[in-house]
Amino acid sequence: MEMQMAAERKKRAAVIESEGEKLKAINEAEGEAQSRIIDAKADAEAILIEGRAEAEQMRIEAEGASRAIEALTKTLNGDPSDAAKYKLAQQFIDTQGRLATSDNAKVILSNSDNGSDALIKALAIYSDEPMTS
Repeated sequence: MEMQMAAERKKRAAVIESEGEKLKAINEAEGEAQSRIIDAKADAEAILIEGRAEAEQMRIEAEGASRAIEALTKTLNGDPSDAAKYKLAQQFIDTQGRLATSDNAKVILSNSDNGSDALIKALAIYSDEPMTS
């Protein structure tokens, strides 16, 4: 009888230990799942914040560019196309300067022997008359 009771206690102890291990595994899995959800929400929030900041930066830059064009228009006798041509030429020169000082080798293909032809063609977009070099 005593041996039967000891075996029964041993059996119950094994069942209780097994249930404890099961609950431990469930709790660990739930904790890991909640951790992943929290991480995902934090990542999503970071993306939203970065997107808002980038949008604000673009808005501010566009506003600055608009003010620059307005100031150029006033300076250049009130002709917006002259202001646009000036900005385009300025960007072209800045880009060519960055390319010239870059550590990377770059090849720029052009159909002309004169490097300013590309600028002239770009400026022609803003002109009613075709420009010549």
